[in-house]
Amino acid sequence: MNINDLRRLDLNLLLIFDALVTEQNVSRAAKRVFLSQPAMSNALSRLRDMLDDPLLIRDRRGMQPTPRARQLTAPVRAILNQIARTIQPPPPFAPASAKTRFVIAMNDYGECIVLPMLAAALRRLAPGVELATQTLSAADSEPGLASGETHVVIAAANYMTGNSAYVNSEPWFDDDWTCLMASKHPLAKQRMTLKRYLTQSHVYPSPLGLRDNIVDNWLAAQNVQRHIAVTTRSYWAAARIVAQGDALLTVPRRIAVSLVNALDLCVQNPPGDLPKPQFSLNYHRIYEKDPATLWLLGVLRSLEL
Repeated sequence: MNINDLRRLDLNLLLIFDALVTEQNVSRAAKRVFLSQPAMSNALSRLRDMLDDPLLIRDRRGMQPTPRARQLTAPVRAILNQIARTIQPPPPFAPASAKTRFVIAMNDYGECIVLPMLAAALRRLAPGVELATQTLSAADSEPGLASGETHVVIAAANYMTGNSAYVNSEPWFDDDWTCLMASKHPLAKQRMTLKRYLTQSHVYPSPLGLRDNIVDNWLAAQNVQRHIAVTTRSYWAAARIVAQGDALLTVPRRIAVSLVNALDLCVQNPPGDLPKPQFSLNYHRIYEKDPATLWLLGVLRSLEL
């Protein structure tokens, strides 16, 4: 028999063979594998045809295995044990001893806000794990998730909308908008109105390099638009420009807190009722039962954002 002949092999016959040589009795073997006695007798006949050997011979002591049957007993049992080990559920992820590498795609916001908290949690819970980040881009992230190159994508809530058939996108948390300006800015001590907001130049941080964004879409709905003087991918670069000039910077509150602590900036509430920026956890459906991925997602959900 070669590898192509295996297509004609009913693997249930291996289980039946093991029961027969163990019990050396058709009735007991049938009960062992939950078959009727006629079905077991039929299976024994098929085994004899397949192996070209009687396998079990009846004598005064009952049914005795032939030399061929005795020769096959240990290998068949080893095959059955290997199959059982192969298809059993994977062991739980053991963070304390794990040496795996987690790769998370995120933008500048994620690296500033999520990454420090996640790194601290992993140092405490899984000290042998390596955490790596990938810079999120406007390109499709689904292939990286499918291949396992990326475990999780942290992004705006609508980032993976086009891949809903393949990717689980889980709402995670939201933020509020703030408006930053240099502490010496003429508007630093005044309430920010829409009219004042629109008379100023703005620095626009776009981690994905896209112009489409919540703030400008909201302004367009009011039939107005702001003047964007500088576009950059970096919140930090945008904040430094604003701290040294007279432009405004509209960013999520969590980012604003870290920037104000580092630079000479003033915080104002932006005008109007801007929709909150919302963020999501995204992972491929291929890995929705993977113990390591599920553990990582659990750690991310537990972060106090």
